Amino acid sequence: MTRARGGGRAALLALPAVLAVVAPVIGDDARNRLDELPSERLVLETRADGHHEYRAWRADTPETRARGLMYVAALADDQAMIFVYDEPQIVSMWMRNTYLPLDMLFVDARGCIVSIAERTRPLSLASVESGSPVVLVVEIRGGGAAARGAKAGDRIRRPDAAWPPVTRGSC
Repeated sequence: MTRARGGGRAALLALPAVLAVVAPVIGDDARNRLDELPSERLVLETRADGHHEYRAWRADTPETRARGLMYVAALADDQAMIFVYDEPQIVSMWMRNTYLPLDMLFVDARGCIVSIAERTRPLSLASVESGSPVVLVVEIRGGGAAARGAKAGDRIRRPDAAWPPVTRGSC
């Protein structure tokens, strides 16, 4: 982001008008947009602390993946967003227009968590990368992964989608 010179006072005076326009989008409109997405159950299985169930909104198109949790003001401990990809790929995420710190769990085709980005910085344009090919990214409330003892090598299941198809063996 660049900043124009000499416009500091004008920008401060315009701030209330900008907030008045943005504030309604942050609450009900963002929640309504989420409710338009399909949702499903998601289970985080950790070696440290057992099974944790979430109600997850599913982003599985380029448009819904681009929008994600933008403008959402709050996320309950049992809510999540999942980004579903058809083919394994290295995924890069960002926090543009995302007001909440999130934990991102990067999941391979076997349902194994391969990496976790904890407490991502709200509104950041910095890339958060999976590091290896994944088919799923799970976003939960910031700090949720540590609170549940989640680590690389733990597993994600999507019971409503019968995914992953085979859960034999460890990650």
